[in-house]
Amino acid sequence: MRINRYLAQCGLGSRRSVEDLIHFGRVTVNGVKPELGTQVAEGDDVQLDGKSLKPAAVFTYLIFNKPPGYLCSRGDTHDRPTVYDLLPEEHQSLHYVGRLDMDSRGLLFFTNDGDLTLKLTHPSQGVLRSYAVRTKNPLSEEDVLDLLGGIEVEPGVVFRAAEVEPTQTGYRLSLREGKKREIRRLLHALHHHVTDLKRIAFGGVRLGDLPEGKWRKMTEEEVETLKGE
Repeated sequence: MRINRYLAQCGLGSRRSVEDLIHFGRVTVNGVKPELGTQVAEGDDVQLDGKSLKPAAVFTYLIFNKPPGYLCSRGDTHDRPTVYDLLPEEHQSLHYVGRLDMDSRGLLFFTNDGDLTLKLTHPSQGVLRSYAVRTKNPLSEEDVLDLLGGIEVEPGVVFRAAEVEPTQTGYRLSLREGKKREIRRLLHALHHHVTDLKRIAFGGVRLGDLPEGKWRKMTEEEVETLKGE
């Protein structure tokens, strides 16, 4: 199999994200730095930073309720808390799926299934993500139409919402691509201030009543829902 797929099956991220490990020269195959097209055969010694890698025999899937104030990162140069501070030792090797910014909260997945990660996060898949959003001031009908029609958040960059629905406490806003700080940038372009942003569903799987800062293993039905999305 190709080297990026092999690395993904070792739980290091999606096939696309692990390409950075190859570009930066951190991976070797039988002592030689590979190209993106390098094939890995049975018996080859694949190493990351000098440590041998083997594909995960069993995949793990977690749902996590991220609190605000935590980074989606394995570490931080300013010593700020990260989501890994809230996971036990046995799950530290898992990667997160669907980054949330530090001030946002809600549903994250953790897994060592690189193929599923790519399926959920690649823009071409258009996997639906839904958020509970509160704003300082209510949205107008024109604001909603602009969100659905697309807004140029910077020259040549257009974001759009897939769905916008009012709720008792604010709005349920859904996206198909999940670009960096997409909702905040969309609403900022309309001169709205976001006071709370919580992801409540991703790929047909809902966060439910899981407490903030806690995690649980996904059910087989939830995993099948994500894979069939």
